[in-house]
Amino acid sequence: MKQEEHAYKTFQKMLKTRVFPSVILLHGPEDYLIRWAAQALHGELVQPAAAAMDSVVYSEGDVTVPELIAACETLPLFSERRLVVVEDADFFGGSKRRQYSPREQTDLVEYLRSVPDSTLLVFQCAAVDKRTAAYKTIREHGMALEFSPISGQILKGFIQKRLMTAGKTASPQAIAVLLERTGYGDKNAEYTLHHLVNDLVKAASYSAGPEVTAADIEAVTEAGAQSDAFQLLEAAFSGKKGLALKLLKNRFSGLLSADTDREIFQLIALLCAQLEMMLSAKERLEEGQRLSELPEAMGVHPFRLRKAMEASGRRTARELADRLAAAYRLESDIKSGAMPGELALELYIAMI
Repeated sequence: MKQEEHAYKTFQKMLKTRVFPSVILLHGPEDYLIRWAAQALHGELVQPAAAAMDSVVYSEGDVTVPELIAACETLPLFSERRLVVVEDADFFGGSKRRQYSPREQTDLVEYLRSVPDSTLLVFQCAAVDKRTAAYKTIREHGMALEFSPISGQILKGFIQKRLMTAGKTASPQAIAVLLERTGYGDKNAEYTLHHLVNDLVKAASYSAGPEVTAADIEAVTEAGAQSDAFQLLEAAFSGKKGLALKLLKNRFSGLLSADTDREIFQLIALLCAQLEMMLSAKERLEEGQRLSELPEAMGVHPFRLRKAMEASGRRTARELADRLAAAYRLESDIKSGAMPGELALELYIAMI
């Protein structure tokens, strides 16, 4: 089955052709791209000197349907089209801040079918209920773009483009280190494009030469707990038990007792998550699923999945399941007092 084109790429094509519908919904978890798209539309359609007259932005969905319709019916004075933006829109069932009446919902849906060509109406929100009439109407009469985390060549191009604005480039190794240390694109990661762009700005400022290196990335970013868990498994699975134990010791050095206990249980949870990802991938591959299909099916960034598969090596799904079961037992053994936390982790690392 052909993979659907990412909204980022679709939007770039729309900017190039300059063919815009009368209503666009920008939604999804990648807030940076949503805001970028809204700003790009403003730059394309609204004359800078006429921004106050030919564009209006409603924040946090704080607008009634009659007010919205009136704004859309106003003709632009000096710009190509009038731009009306509703941020954090509540019309699509993803937010509970404001409940619109059935009449308001009906009036909005009816109006979405006939927004004038002189206006571009843009909705921004994180979550939507795709069963709502408003969402379905926009899909039919306008465009709905879901901005999820980017990956692959799109992500590499995005990184290089952002660095070019600072007069820099990045080596492939530097990009790999950035993704490995931050976990960008993983299903449960809190690191977003906002964070990634901030780290790129810091790396570009720190870099002494025209190319941002892996060393530059390591200097300006902190390896998260998720990265530590992966490095532990990678070292242990490759037979570098000494390195794995050193990484474990570094993780807990300088912490107070209460902080150490919290870090231990966090690390165990992350070890389990990494092993669950490896096991799920191995099982899917053994069932005949293609490696290229796994990132989307599992909600994992392709780079991190590839690294995880490399780390797991020739281990079978059964072997990974045994190591995962042992990791599950760690927490209960520590909580029962059967074994001190750090010692239990050291023995586990030595065993795997």
